[in-house]
Amino acid sequence: MTPGIELANTNITNTSTNYNNLTVIKLRDLLKNYGLPISGNKSVLIDRLNVYSGGGLATTNKPKAWQHSDAKKDLKKALLDPMSHIHRMSVEEIRNSDDRYKQYQNFNKYYKDLMERIKAEKIQVKQDNIAVTRYITDNPRLSQLNKRGYPHWDTHPAKSMLEIDIANKKNESMPLRQLWRTRDVYKEFPADIFAKRVYAEVSKQKAAAFWAHKRNKKGMAKYLEDVAVRARA
Repeated sequence: MTPGIELANTNITNTSTNYNNLTVIKLRDLLKNYGLPISGNKSVLIDRLNVYSGGGLATTNKPKAWQHSDAKKDLKKALLDPMSHIHRMSVEEIRNSDDRYKQYQNFNKYYKDLMERIKAEKIQVKQDNIAVTRYITDNPRLSQLNKRGYPHWDTHPAKSMLEIDIANKKNESMPLRQLWRTRDVYKEFPADIFAKRVYAEVSKQKAAAFWAHKRNKKGMAKYLEDVAVRARA
């Protein structure tokens, strides 16, 4: 027993009420005894003791089911981020990187299942993108210009150029009219229409960053990855 912790005198049991009576120092000493991390504020320490009370999983205060846990949600978000350092870590290193992951004895299996699901989602997104491209190819527009007299934005090279410029935040370093003048392809559109496309692209990239980890059903994670690669080229 670590000096300074007198369980007999404090009558400690596996309840958060009694743990609340301890100081942070004593809580950390208890965690050390159990071989557990000692980081976090008092409430975090108490939660960790409730989960691992007695050196094993407690019968109460068990972690939330993996399928519905924040731990799974955040892990998936990291795995979908192509820039995340998690891709350079082993499964064991990932498990030890977050106290929440350590609560799940079957973490390795959960990780493997999650990776397989993400892989399946990416395949589905790729197939969806191929289907859309094929549809566009098989159903070409009769005119290169829309009813207002300027090109269709979705198939115009200006769209790809703007994605890169927004990723590089050029819209934040100069007025929109000045950005409009930087590329001849932009000037094929009226300045006010171009400004609307800038606002739409900014919103799209922000939304994609938020929604990419949710379902990836629209290829948002792939979209952000592709833009990032082209922006660095």
